[in-house]
Amino acid sequence: MEQHRTSGMTAIAVLNIVVGVIVIVGGLFQLLFALTLTYELLRLGAFELPAMRFMFSFLILATGIVGLIAGIKMLFLRPSARELSLVFAGLLIVSAVLSFFFIPIIASIWTYDLHSISAEGWARLILFCVIYVVLPVAYALLLYIVFSTLSWKAAFAKGATA
Repeated sequence: MEQHRTSGMTAIAVLNIVVGVIVIVGGLFQLLFALTLTYELLRLGAFELPAMRFMFSFLILATGIVGLIAGIKMLFLRPSARELSLVFAGLLIVSAVLSFFFIPIIASIWTYDLHSISAEGWARLILFCVIYVVLPVAYALLLYIVFSTLSWKAAFAKGATA
């Protein structure tokens, strides 16, 4: 059975690639933050590694890599693109949930009197929440909805050929 990529499939493939690259950059920033924190702890004489921050940054990096690979596989209509995109969606949701524990500005929401946050603080808080929570969860839900339709399931079935 001959199969052709629709414009919707191309759009989702490109979005997977773009979101994957953005998530990789976010993971690199988280890794840089973890390395900086480690350096500061060692400089102060505390011999501990922020292992959870490193694991979180590697989770973010792995999420981005999965999204990038899923997007590339979608461009070539590989059957595994559907599963990888759904894994990408799941990892995006997991990373959004964990960001409440490991992204300092998001984790600090509950420690402050919300009335005492400055306008600049609110802007930063909203920006981080949108980047690390709202967009990943919304995109993950979009991927789940799109790949749950029968036509997309059939397009990426194991027996279909590109």
